[in-house]
Amino acid sequence: MDADDSVEALHDRIEEALREDIEDQWDEVLDEWTEAAPSERKAVRAYVSGLRNRMLGALLDIDTEAELERGLATQYIEVKCHWTMLNTQIQHQTARSGAPEDDLIYRATCVSLIIQNLEPLLSQDRVDDLTAFLAEPLQ
Repeated sequence: MDADDSVEALHDRIEEALREDIEDQWDEVLDEWTEAAPSERKAVRAYVSGLRNRMLGALLDIDTEAELERGLATQYIEVKCHWTMLNTQIQHQTARSGAPEDDLIYRATCVSLIIQNLEPLLSQDRVDDLTAFLAEPLQ
């Protein structure tokens, strides 16, 4: 397999993970949010779709294997930080008012699905290293 074939195969795996597989997962999560108005579910779906589409577009623009591997790691870090921030908001809303806003919970859940779908595209060592890096306290 030459470099172009490797990049194409990785692009196919990225598209499968972030376009095809994740849509049904989001539908399942948002269908559980029975007390939400359809517009609320649609807003969360648009939010996570926008995040995913931006990531997917950036990754599919990369045409070398080494840079694509680096791009996957960078996107993983970005979305993991995004998810961490949503969870921080949830924790603070819970501490302040006893319960976080429902849409925040569903946003965080759907963003976590992006993370779960990205992880198999990275080696376990890379995921472990990035997770350890993100867990380090900031000075």
